[in-house]
Amino acid sequence: MILFFIIIAGIAVFILSVLFYYNKPFPEAQEIAEKMAVVDGDYWFYGESRVGFILFTGAQTDERAYAYIANLLHEEGYSVVIPKQPFQMSAFGAKHGMEIIESHSEVEKWILVGHSLGGMPASRIAAAKPDRVIGVALLATYASVDLSGLDISAIRITAENDGIMNNDRMDGFKNHLPEDSATIMIRGANHQGFAAYNSLSNRDGKATISWQEQNELSVRYILNFFEEQISEVASD
Repeated sequence: MILFFIIIAGIAVFILSVLFYYNKPFPEAQEIAEKMAVVDGDYWFYGESRVGFILFTGAQTDERAYAYIANLLHEEGYSVVIPKQPFQMSAFGAKHGMEIIESHSEVEKWILVGHSLGGMPASRIAAAKPDRVIGVALLATYASVDLSGLDISAIRITAENDGIMNNDRMDGFKNHLPEDSATIMIRGANHQGFAAYNSLSNRDGKATISWQEQNELSVRYILNFFEEQISEVASD
């Protein structure tokens, strides 16, 4: 009987840790997040461009950890939203992401950015709404659904020292990428450096560049890759 209660207690602790443990943002990102509009739990920067970005977080990571990269995009004139995720589990965020797209017609086209587990809702929404999506940017992740037959674009950005996301696993989903796609690896980067948080996991590799530089490089690569598509929307 004692063993039974020990097992039950262990299971309860595990469930609670999964539900309530999450990676906390660095103060620099937290400070930026305080300047964002919070609408129904979503963090927003509103821009003038007809193109917007939705940032889907990695697993069990505070949404505010992506405020730095959101601000970099916003400084270029774009609306950027970081959707609130139940228990910081972005894998279940596709429905809410589609609600954001449907309720904001002022943004004509979207680029979906998914980090780690955030690649799942990003690719699912792209598959469901290719008419509203220019493409996806996959940060240390992969397209979980087949986008190869769609007229959209995709950039996959990986990190040289990523100790979380297995490269072989990502490569196994290469055939899910659309024809217009590219892969770039950031030297010296690691998994958590695509946001601004200190992971409690000890599995990630050591970065030899700062997370700020990794965020900045990521934004530069994303905007350069989608430059033509964004220009087409602006000229319509």
